[in-house]
Amino acid sequence: MQNFYMVINAILFAYACYSWYWQAKLDLRGKFRLSVLIWTLIIIWLGFSWNYIESGDPGINFFLALIIFVSIIDGFTGLAPKWAVVSGYFKRTVKYSEIDGALLINVPSPKSPSVICILKTNNGRQYYLRFRGEVSQVIGALKRHTDHNIKIEINSII
Repeated sequence: MQNFYMVINAILFAYACYSWYWQAKLDLRGKFRLSVLIWTLIIIWLGFSWNYIESGDPGINFFLALIIFVSIIDGFTGLAPKWAVVSGYFKRTVKYSEIDGALLINVPSPKSPSVICILKTNNGRQYYLRFRGEVSQVIGALKRHTDHNIKIEINSII
């Protein structure tokens, strides 16, 4: 079991460094996705309550710390110079060349306005990002980063 945790910890550490690198490159930061952290904590709790995770296993403390650290890093999204950084364990970045369109939904709020951005790729996938600020900021960042014209559709929640 100790070898298992050593391999998993090395993989998680490499993934944390990769995700942290892209999160540090963000030009336009999205809102933090708290749901990633909440689901991670629920899965850890279920693992302990159903005895899938034993507290006495060697390497478990470092493993749990890395899992929580990775879930915190994965909660950050936004637009970087070469990629859109999305929240997810299996696909962390999306090339701008893969993006065909963007649906921007203006969410007016008296406290702080926000924008929901759904990036649509040429292979039919969609990625959800949420930003604080105005629609014009997100449009400017998308146009600045993409090397081709993407279709931008703007809607508003009343």
